[in-house]
Amino acid sequence: MANIGYIPEYSLDDEAFVGMNGRFFEEKLEALALMAKDEIWDFKSAKYKDTAKRYPILNNYLFFTYDRLKAENKIAFLDDDSAMCFNTGLQTKDYERDIYAYFTKNSRYPDTTSKKWYFQRFCTNVNLTAFHSLPEICDYYDNPVDLIFDKRLDIRIYDEHIVIDNIDRFKDVGLDLPTNNLQDILENSTKRAEHRVRRNYKIAIPQFYTDKVTNRSFIQLLLPLCIHNKDKADLALVISKEGQTYLAKTILPLDWAYMNSRRIVTPDADWIREI
Repeated sequence: MANIGYIPEYSLDDEAFVGMNGRFFEEKLEALALMAKDEIWDFKSAKYKDTAKRYPILNNYLFFTYDRLKAENKIAFLDDDSAMCFNTGLQTKDYERDIYAYFTKNSRYPDTTSKKWYFQRFCTNVNLTAFHSLPEICDYYDNPVDLIFDKRLDIRIYDEHIVIDNIDRFKDVGLDLPTNNLQDILENSTKRAEHRVRRNYKIAIPQFYTDKVTNRSFIQLLLPLCIHNKDKADLALVISKEGQTYLAKTILPLDWAYMNSRRIVTPDADWIREI
């Protein structure tokens, strides 16, 4: 498992000017979305939508990508320190070229700002000929096996803990019920999810999690919790491999689950794309 010292802090916003209140960057995000292959970059739930931010998942992806690349020393700088770039991990629509984020030295640094870099644009390698070599994409795992559900292991849930800590998330999907009823629902829907994933491992979607207390980073898996309809997920169950079992300790709204997973891979399972 990837255990590099890494704590996502949205440090790009501290180190680079990307626009006042995000307006400038929002225009750049739109350009990137049009340049890259088509993906889901906005939330689907009205609760999380913001009319002023059309690409919140893409924004989140880029900021987390930058933090990860910093931890891996995969940021490229010109010899005179006048510009820097990083690999976004995205490709053009024809899959022919990687897309990079390009920054120049902020003319106001360090006299009137602590932001050393000024964001210019997203571009491909043909626009970055001044760099001797271009940076690679970030890595979130050492062993691809971590991304796949191990059907030899059982799933154990801290059902009371999950319910008490996530009452509002249950309410958001129409489950305003007593704790004991929610525990029963959680146990039953977890059993159904386990039954499905043992027959189709692709149902499990990976996300990268960092414990800020221990600074330990590892892969978790997301499973669909189908509560109201057996064919449609309402929430995502988060499971972590610990020893010879998977432990389930929390649940996520589907929009969050998709956003978290997209940081490391384009989610491939139907249940998460059809939020």
